[in-house]
Amino acid sequence: MPSDPSQSINPLRLARSRERIEGSLQIDSFERLQGILLENEGELKYSLSFDFDESGTCVIECIIDTQLIFECQRCFKPVKVKIHSDSLLGVANDKDEFEALAKEYEPLQLLEETISAQELIEDELLLAIPISPLHAENECIAKNVLDEINADAKPQPFAALAALKKK
Repeated sequence: MPSDPSQSINPLRLARSRERIEGSLQIDSFERLQGILLENEGELKYSLSFDFDESGTCVIECIIDTQLIFECQRCFKPVKVKIHSDSLLGVANDKDEFEALAKEYEPLQLLEETISAQELIEDELLLAIPISPLHAENECIAKNVLDEINADAKPQPFAALAALKKK
């Protein structure tokens, strides 16, 4: 069991012995996040559990927890977003194995015998990031501006037709 998640791991060997790898990584160690976040500070906690299911498929349970700071897409101010992801990955080597995976598994293709744990964790983190990070409506300063704009909006001349169409 490597103590350094940037080292390569062999999922099949770890699954045979039902290993579990836990630890934490600094957010600034994830290169692909650098252009997405407002701040690269903080820590991510992870857990990788390796096993085989009843059909003999190598399964990795990947759990990650962190808090990231993005730009709110409504008000453009910093917003803290808690990320929790619990993924069940099914390891496959080729197209036939992908098609045979159970539906509850996300496919993970092994191109080589070993993979980088850190890259696996970063992949799952990127998939867990919301498409459009936003403050809660009651916390976002842009909501008041939108309410004012909507209150001052002129009635649409064909709005009555929409009501007739529903009847």
